[in-house]
Amino acid sequence: MFVGDRGYCVGPTIKGHLKYGGQWKSRKNSLYTSVCIINRHNISQTCLFCFKKLQLTENTKLKAVNGTFQCVNPDCPSVLAGKATHVRDSLSAMAIGLSGLATLLFGATFPQFDPKRSPSKTAEFEHFAATF
Repeated sequence: MFVGDRGYCVGPTIKGHLKYGGQWKSRKNSLYTSVCIINRHNISQTCLFCFKKLQLTENTKLKAVNGTFQCVNPDCPSVLAGKATHVRDSLSAMAIGLSGLATLLFGATFPQFDPKRSPSKTAEFEHFAATF
């Protein structure tokens, strides 16, 4: 099971306020299955088809749906297929699973989801992915 690290009080406080959460859910689930905690940096803000930044949807023609993102990259496969709008929760869940799978298989995170991104880490990830 892959879990994002945002509910674990990892990192600094938010505007001086304490962060609440804890590890009770992962401990409870670890009784039945293995739990892998994934860094959620930019997960809900990245298109999984082209790895470009998503934008919040504002002026839609049909219907306004809260919690949706839209890819504006004209070369993205989802835009070309007419499916450029993505729901935030399912997009985040898919990205956490994809990032966790890459961490398990390659031992490295996707460069787009890495808060300390560098050319050497990107080359290392590409090497691991190519040799897999």
